[in-house]
Amino acid sequence: MKILIPRINDATTRRDICEFANRIIDRRFRLPFTVRPKIISCHILSISDAMGVKLRHGLLDVKPDHAAAKIIRKLNGAFLRGKRVGVKHYDKAASRAIMRP
Repeated sequence: MKILIPRINDATTRRDICEFANRIIDRRFRLPFTVRPKIISCHILSISDAMGVKLRHGLLDVKPDHAAAKIIRKLNGAFLRGKRVGVKHYDKAASRAIMRP
């Protein structure tokens, strides 16, 4: 499942985003016979709007999906590099519909 962290600071790096998610993975998934979630990929998307304003968003791919849902619940509203962020499921089809003129 892909996780979107919209409107991150300009100073935020991929490493910051991975460490942000790993805080929950390390705390919440310690049981001995459970599959530990893995961050498959981590990206920063830079998107410029028509006015030239650049927005940066973090995008994580986490497996398995049930763990990603728990990570979203725990990180939503948390602070990333001093800024409170909203964390949500990334739906590629919905993002395309928003991006169309």
